Amino acid sequence: MALCASNPLSTQDDVAASLVEDYKIKVFAIKGEDNKTYYKHINSVLDTKPRVTMDDGADLISTIHSSRKELLKGVYGGTEETTTGVIRLKSMEKNGVLFYPIISVNDAKTKRYFDNRYGTGQSTIDGILRATNVLLAGKKFVIAGYGWCGRGVAARAKGMGASVIILEVDPLRALEAKLDGFDVMSSREAAKVGDIFLSVTGNKNVIGETILTSCRDNVILANSGHFDAEIDLNYLKKNSKSKRKVRPFVEEYLMKDGRKIYVLAEGRLVN
Repeated sequence: MALCASNPLSTQDDVAASLVEDYKIKVFAIKGEDNKTYYKHINSVLDTKPRVTMDDGADLISTIHSSRKELLKGVYGGTEETTTGVIRLKSMEKNGVLFYPIISVNDAKTKRYFDNRYGTGQSTIDGILRATNVLLAGKKFVIAGYGWCGRGVAARAKGMGASVIILEVDPLRALEAKLDGFDVMSSREAAKVGDIFLSVTGNKNVIGETILTSCRDNVILANSGHFDAEIDLNYLKKNSKSKRKVRPFVEEYLMKDGRKIYVLAEGRLVN
C-alpha cells in the first residue's frame, strides 16, 4: 500500500507521520506542498506499480493515463469517490480514453446521502470558520449548487443564523431549494448582496466574471468542489492590483476598483 495526497492542502502531517512510523505504510504527502511536489508524490506512489487505485478527484488515474501509460497493463481496476472525479472519468470514458474499470463510490447511496450531505456540509462550514473566524449569523451566504453537498452546507449555514441564497441552473433543484426555505437568485442578483460565496458544483468558473465584477467589498470566496477551477482565479489575477496572504489559508485580492476580495485555501477544497 502507498498513499499520496488528493489535494495539496489536505494532508495532516501528524497523521501521515503516524501511518509511516506506526503502520509502516508508504506515504508521499506534505501539507501545503506546491503543484510540482504534489505531482512528484503522485508519481512516487505510481512507482510502486499499483494493481488497484483508490482516487479522490481522479488525479492519480489521469496521471496513469497521460504520463505513466506503461502501468496501465498492470492495473486491474480502481475507485473514485468524488463528484468532480466522476465527471472527469465519465468524460474520459465517453472519449474512449479510459482504459481500466472504475467503481464510482460517489454513486453509492450512503456516499451521496450521508457523506456528501452531512460530512461535506459540516466540514465545509468548519473549514470556512477555521480560516476566517467569521460570524455566520446575519451573513448572506451564497451557495452555488443544490446537490447533496449544497443541501448539507445550506442546512448548516441556516442553522448558524446565516441568510442562505442558492444559485442553481437545474429548475427542479432550484424549486426544491425554494420550498426548503432558501432564497433562489441569479448570479448577478446574488453578487449585489452576498457576503460569502461558496461553489459546490464540480464545474469551472462558477464564481466567475458575473459575480466578481459586481460583488461587494470584503466578500469571502470558497470552494468545496474538488479542484481549484470553480473560482475564476485568472480573472482575479488580471483585475487586481495586488495579492497578499492575510492569515493562513486566506488571500486578499485588492481589485483595481479598490474592492477587497478574500479567497480561501487558494481556491482549492476548503474542507
